[in-house]
Amino acid sequence: MSYKLIMALAGGGPEDAVTLAFAAALAVQHDAVAHVLPIHPDAALDLVALGLTLGAPLSPEVTQALSEAQRDCQARIDSAARAAAADVDLVFGEGEGGPRMVVHPHSVMPAEDLARALVLADLVVVSQDYLGGPGRDGRVLGQVLLDQRAPVLIARGKPDRLSGRVAIAWNGSVEAGRAVHGALPLIAMGSDLILLQSPRGAVAPNGATGMTPLNDWLRLHGVGTGRPVPVSGPSAGEALIKGTRDHDVGLLVAGAWGHSRLREAIFGGATRAFLDDVDGPSLLLAH
Repeated sequence: MSYKLIMALAGGGPEDAVTLAFAAALAVQHDAVAHVLPIHPDAALDLVALGLTLGAPLSPEVTQALSEAQRDCQARIDSAARAAAADVDLVFGEGEGGPRMVVHPHSVMPAEDLARALVLADLVVVSQDYLGGPGRDGRVLGQVLLDQRAPVLIARGKPDRLSGRVAIAWNGSVEAGRAVHGALPLIAMGSDLILLQSPRGAVAPNGATGMTPLNDWLRLHGVGTGRPVPVSGPSAGEALIKGTRDHDVGLLVAGAWGHSRLREAIFGGATRAFLDDVDGPSLLLAH
């Protein structure tokens, strides 16, 4: 019951420190390989394409400056990954087996590179700060969750909080089930488990909404059972967030975008509430 292939998404900014700290800690705990994927856009390529479209190619000097900026970004990612690995005595660089951390070279087509990398990924890690704060989940998160259907850990605070109390937001939906599957190694790491259910979000079509089937499944996987904790509030998202705060939760496991993403973008929803709660626990989301 462990992760073996972890993908950490890095953009070349200071927010990478949290992403890489979590990825490195998990690689050590699970004897895993953490691959660091640079996902920042290629500014030089984009501007060259724009110039060709407009009939005004960039000068060699501008293209060179942009290429140097790209190399600097890659170097920052490499340096941050080395530091994160060193902090937990994790092997850095290519090699056989784990635990180790490996940085991929930047791709001129990061979305396609990400899609290929996630085919066999056990877990994707990205920091809350990379996502940009309240209401800005971004295309990358949408690609990981909706297109690749990979479980994603949105890292907040420090990695040691993952060993504290874990909460599952349970409504019996397919999305919640996938989240629990993807979070099982993290659930096993936690010191305590609670099961949160809001009456406003308790009904999922064709779902096993009761806590008994979930606890039966958890018991079969050897992680014990969770303590049901009813929560209430103006909306399912607010109720569940209040539950995580009242019970000092370090990780919240939840299904993402159970309704259509367009509907949630217009009207809000529990997923958006979770993402906007930037000071809350780390999130394990799956769709």
